[in-house]
Amino acid sequence: MTFKLPPTDLDRDLVLNFFWKFSVFECALKREGFLRAGRNNGAEPDWDNFSREVQGRFAQVSIPGFAEAVGKFRQLAPQRQVVRNGHLGWDSIMQGDGESDEAYVLRLLKTARNNLFHGGKYPDGPIEEVAHDREILRTALVVLDGCYEIHAGVQRWIDEAA
Repeated sequence: MTFKLPPTDLDRDLVLNFFWKFSVFECALKREGFLRAGRNNGAEPDWDNFSREVQGRFAQVSIPGFAEAVGKFRQLAPQRQVVRNGHLGWDSIMQGDGESDEAYVLRLLKTARNNLFHGGKYPDGPIEEVAHDREILRTALVVLDGCYEIHAGVQRWIDEAA
């Protein structure tokens, strides 16, 4: 048996662009000190600390269409995969009481990444509506661009990688 993937309707350029930008961004987070020890002391980016540092700064992003993209991303709201009674399911991600907009949007960003990278897209077979997923990735890329713009230290590490 061989894999016959990826599907023919996959936007490979979009997926590769998201994969590359997200991975470089996470590397820059760790190099900038947004770092925590994960399972078995594995190095993980500390998105929570980063979201606290950039709290209130989304309003400062000068990228045309950034505020609209953030609003659209919140509306598209990728769901997270969960286990219910031993079966796969989906949960909506709600903004927590007192959670900043930046923290919530970054949590959605990580969920989009997890769904794409960890195969959470197809728990019940291939999905019918790939346009929704394309919009999630497109808006997620705009969010990443805005996060690049508002943190000079992370920006420096990303520029070095380029």
